[in-house]
Amino acid sequence: MKKKQWFCIAAIILCAAVFLGYRVLDGIRTDDRAPEITVDGTLTLSVLEPREALLQGVSAKDDRDGNVTASLVVESISLPDPQQPATVVYAAFDSAGNVTKKERQVIFSDYRSPRISLKDPMVYITNTSFDVLDRIEAEDVLDGDISSRVRATSLSEESIGTLGVHDVEFRVTNSLGDTAKIVLPVEVVPMDTYRAQLTLTDYLVYIPVGTNFNARDYLYDFTLLEETTYLRGTFPEELELKISGQVDTSVPGVYAVSYTVTGLLREEPYAGYSKLIVIVEG
Repeated sequence: MKKKQWFCIAAIILCAAVFLGYRVLDGIRTDDRAPEITVDGTLTLSVLEPREALLQGVSAKDDRDGNVTASLVVESISLPDPQQPATVVYAAFDSAGNVTKKERQVIFSDYRSPRISLKDPMVYITNTSFDVLDRIEAEDVLDGDISSRVRATSLSEESIGTLGVHDVEFRVTNSLGDTAKIVLPVEVVPMDTYRAQLTLTDYLVYIPVGTNFNARDYLYDFTLLEETTYLRGTFPEELELKISGQVDTSVPGVYAVSYTVTGLLREEPYAGYSKLIVIVEG
């Protein structure tokens, strides 16, 4: 074999060796292995703790960068079932941009589902346009005021603007995915039936099962032609009070209590009407 041929073969072998060496070195330099996250176990803490408290007992290490615990972040928190612990997803990354994730169960010791409330009674006048959401408020221990997230669905076959009582379902979901819902009676009364104003201290209350309940405790005042009579304490003799609706505090559920207060002006009766929703929690 000629010298020139040997030279060509040697050059080919050298190029192949250089190429293979480069591939091996590139493989050594390429980091495609994500860090490992370690958690101590289920964590219990208050909802009032800062978000950083969720990182307690969590660490991360990388085969090249070593301790990368400082890169840990809380990616998400979900609680679709308030009777179960929340699921927290952690993420950690290394200098090569590799990311790993891991879940952990967290118990919020003082957590409570979102709570819907009323700022006015769910009583409306016929032949007028109204929005039932205007009187609805919602508060959450984590998100604060979430009234804007409340949604309403009428369960009545009739138009909600017709005379009578219509069941409406209200529901609201917080940032954890926990949804609270209640069905409230929306009442539509005839125009000019109640010409005075009756105010209660509350329009929707939550009480634990077995709690004593006195409907009179929620009376506040009665206004007749700009003259206001306070109803707290002893009920005025010149006014007539009618309360209808029973609340069984031994049985969890939603109850409605109706109040009618009537006063006389120039021997003509003027009545005020209001309604209290009582939710007995089991």
